[in-house]
Amino acid sequence: MTCSLVLLGALIMLSPRMASSQDTPLIKADVEVALVRSAFIGSNENDAAAAFKILAKIIGQQQGYDIKIATIFFDHADEMAALPEEKRPQIVILASLPFIQLEKHGWITPIAVTSVGNAKSRDTFKIIVSDTSKAKTIEDLRGKTINILMMPQTQIGHTWLRSLLFERHLGTLKTFFKDFKLQNNPMKTVLPVFFGQKDAALIASEKFKLMAELNPQLNTMRTIAVSEPLVCGITCVNNVEWDNRSKIKQDFIDAMLNLHLSPEGQQILNLFKSDKIVPYRPGDLETLRKIDKILSDAPPPPVSHSKTKEIS
Repeated sequence: MTCSLVLLGALIMLSPRMASSQDTPLIKADVEVALVRSAFIGSNENDAAAAFKILAKIIGQQQGYDIKIATIFFDHADEMAALPEEKRPQIVILASLPFIQLEKHGWITPIAVTSVGNAKSRDTFKIIVSDTSKAKTIEDLRGKTINILMMPQTQIGHTWLRSLLFERHLGTLKTFFKDFKLQNNPMKTVLPVFFGQKDAALIASEKFKLMAELNPQLNTMRTIAVSEPLVCGITCVNNVEWDNRSKIKQDFIDAMLNLHLSPEGQQILNLFKSDKIVPYRPGDLETLRKIDKILSDAPPPPVSHSKTKEIS
């Protein structure tokens, strides 16, 4: 666990309860949080689990609960699909495309999306090349090299690229590109392209905008393809009531949506590379549903291949 989370937890433990009288009995509650690993690329799992325990302490102090929280990680969302009702978690946090696949089973409701920066719920993704490149369209990158940004709140860009290739009958990442590399750092994604060491980069527009503000020379790079605005991460709740004795379900939702309002909450958000949890809107996932439909007929992404490099 990082030092900042240890210190944060200690301060919360030592601080007085904020809402209820010390004489008021605490309401005991058990809450299980399921985290799908694809939504937490680049994050430490122990820190993620600790963050939710700290969140439970914050809610407990504010609302008078004694919350016992359990955090469980799943490799894939479909592992939860067939769980019997009594084993289903109260909260599920996962990437947006797996959510679309899991929601068909009817027991989760989206309540929030993770901000991609500046409290925005969606971001576009773009493929960029250097100003000296002859490439003008995605088709011009056949047999070329590409860096793909793969970090929290950007994973959906990789999915969009797969759908773009399939929709244009260009094959898969493995067959279309000479080489592709997943990067967990925006600078490592873009600079090799700027200096001519790689042919193209796939990056979230907000990430590139921030880089270009600090390094104006990057504005000479050209965009040859751009996605529609896409949601990256989804927070869901189990449709059933968690506890008939209390309103803990709504209290938990409210606390997550208000994390950005307190220093403790901001530290938790920073762990997940976000600045705010934004309320879900029904239209947020329309572009993702189009991608899901395209990929329903596409081959699955490669798990391991010589052209696919590990995230560095």
